[in-house]
Amino acid sequence: MDKARNLFDIVRSQLWLLPLIFSGLAALLAILLISYGHLLGPDVVRGAWWLYSGEAETARQLLSSLLSGLMTMTSLVISVTFVILTLAANQLGPRLISHFMADRQIQVVLGLFIGTILYLILVLRTISDTLGADGVPHLAISAGSLLTVICLMALLFYIHKVARLIIADNMIHALHRDLISTVGEVLPATPPSHGEDVARFAGIGEPVALGKVGHVQVIDYGALTRIAAEKDLRIDVAVRAGQYLLSQGDHFTIFSGAGGDGTDIDDETIAALRGCFTIGLQNTTAQDLEYSIRQLTEIAVRALSPGINDPFTAVAVVDRLAASFEAVQQRPLPYRQYHDDDGILRLIVNRSDYRHMLNTGFRSIRQAGADQPLVLMRIAARLADLAHSVRSPDQADALREQLAALEETVEKCHSIEHDQASMQTYLSETKTVLAAVGTEPASQPA
Repeated sequence: MDKARNLFDIVRSQLWLLPLIFSGLAALLAILLISYGHLLGPDVVRGAWWLYSGEAETARQLLSSLLSGLMTMTSLVISVTFVILTLAANQLGPRLISHFMADRQIQVVLGLFIGTILYLILVLRTISDTLGADGVPHLAISAGSLLTVICLMALLFYIHKVARLIIADNMIHALHRDLISTVGEVLPATPPSHGEDVARFAGIGEPVALGKVGHVQVIDYGALTRIAAEKDLRIDVAVRAGQYLLSQGDHFTIFSGAGGDGTDIDDETIAALRGCFTIGLQNTTAQDLEYSIRQLTEIAVRALSPGINDPFTAVAVVDRLAASFEAVQQRPLPYRQYHDDDGILRLIVNRSDYRHMLNTGFRSIRQAGADQPLVLMRIAARLADLAHSVRSPDQADALREQLAALEETVEKCHSIEHDQASMQTYLSETKTVLAAVGTEPASQPA
């Protein structure tokens, strides 16, 4: 399932996919209307005012004009797209360009324009003076006119779409929505059925390198568990989705037999285990929840740079991150141990936890906003809000660590005495809320 979702994320981010599909549909429509459009009788054509009823020469001139105008509009759309991508890369970060490319509405508009151009070309090349009045594909020409009008309306929608999409608050909202969706896909709905107490396997293992350079996109833990059960292995996976790997290293360690001794693992088994790891050129959200968090964090850090200096955008990111972490608190963390059908522990894996997620979200913003009292106070306020929804001692400890780091940052913040007093007030209120959080885990939601 994770591999399928990873493939879907990669395909979805391709700007050419939907335009290619629309072009194929447009070509099919042109062939059908050219082949069977003549079945409409002359009386039907003359009786329907919305159908083209002119001669072949007039039809050729009409289609040429439509094609010329549409190619001009398409050039405008492509130019606007590049301008928007440039502005977005400068203001929000170059890594967010993939979000623009994956936008379904943008892909549909581009596909509609390119598909209509292809349709008009195919219809235009069939028009000749030898057709006569009754041989002109009236329905195909009328459909071309309709498609051109739809493209004109789509151009207006496209300008509205990209103008709103580049606004920082709208982009933050869109990324937050995607992050909440990723939380529901990556985090399990129920806690593990087996306890997770063992930290490492005992015995001497055989470390194995994946032999590839790139980002870990997906690890097929189910396949690793099946192979381990078939070969009576125990595997300690040191890497996790989102990490950048060099070709060499102790990426996972194999322990043979129930006692964990012996290292006689054949090359075929090692190759099968390596095949359970998907390595790519970029991160995806299939298993990497921190990747979505980093996309939001990048907007805030860039907004706090001296060249932009927009603390309000950073505050908006902090609010969205806090709402996302609240959703994370309601679900169990990813499984760290996997058992076979007989209940034997086969995998111990490295997965991101709540502490790492908080660091990914707040650390860079706290560092970039070290001299921004507004940002620091908002982080403190959101930590207090998150304290109300903690469901385990680990979550409470992670929030306390964030608060401790925030206190050190506030002490070194260069601001006037009044702002220092305000920040200390926020810190005191947050500390009071966290102190009231019990050490016993709250009951998990049903």
